[in-house]
Amino acid sequence: MRRALVLGAGGFLGSHVARRLVRDGWSVSGLVHDAGAPHVASRLDGALEEVELVTGDAADPELLLQLVVGVDAVFPFAGHSGAARSLAEPFEDLVANAGGQLAVLEALRQQNRDARVVFPGSRLQYGRPHFLPVTEDHPQDPISLYGMHKMVGEHYHRLYHDLYGLPTCCLRISIPYGPHQNRRDRAFGVVGNFLAAAASDGEIQVYGNGTQRRDYVFVDDLVDLCVAAATNPTAVGSVFNAGGPAPVSIGAMAEAVVKTVGHGRVVSVPWPALEAFVETGDYVSDLSRAEAALGWKPTVTLEHGLAATWAALAPTLTAAG
Repeated sequence: MRRALVLGAGGFLGSHVARRLVRDGWSVSGLVHDAGAPHVASRLDGALEEVELVTGDAADPELLLQLVVGVDAVFPFAGHSGAARSLAEPFEDLVANAGGQLAVLEALRQQNRDARVVFPGSRLQYGRPHFLPVTEDHPQDPISLYGMHKMVGEHYHRLYHDLYGLPTCCLRISIPYGPHQNRRDRAFGVVGNFLAAAASDGEIQVYGNGTQRRDYVFVDDLVDLCVAAATNPTAVGSVFNAGGPAPVSIGAMAEAVVKTVGHGRVVSVPWPALEAFVETGDYVSDLSRAEAALGWKPTVTLEHGLAATWAALAPTLTAAG
């Protein structure tokens, strides 16, 4: 039986990966901040008893030295999200998105150089695109600390691969969405925030004219790529974009949310200062490298992905009152 360590197993992407690995027959250990937290149980629903949960800090070097022993794959998915948030919390973002990655890699260098490692990078590493669609060879010129720290984290992974032979693989993820994206602080991500606003028949606030395009990637598609990155020999030492099947404007996505929920209204509002500073404009991933090397391409349309996300999110919003 293959063994996996998922750091941030109570988070959005980490919980989906943990459940998928359990379903595929892996033995899974999951590191979380609080194994008894209600959101951990709800996100790992169906796999909670199979995942060996450990409470601790994902950047704790001593703990990581113990956890990486004997595992076949590591998914270091603990971290902070949000470009504007990173400017308000710079040092927390540095530790969460760069320092924690170095701690994982150093533990593996000492204890387990054979474990495959999948780094969850970000489209924000590119900054404002010079051309579309964006290939992996596009210059990295981040305009937020989040993008900067993700870029540093990726460089750590690539350095440890080149210097010590660690079998790392790095993903640059566009905008992921899907069930279980809800958080206690209601920082759902843009899709979840729009769904939550529509659920209360409120305003879905779109900054500016809402014409900037994004390629939203449904979490099931993204998990498929994460597993391929952890199992396909071709992935070692490589970097892959991870995006959705087609670009959609922010405004069109908001209107699709209204259609999915059945109420709510889209309004245009001025850009807040921090959000305006970190806005990248249009972004569309070139996914040809992942398809050629790993046979991966996203298949879930925004329509079907929104329906599945809303079906999971609606009961939690109702329960929260």
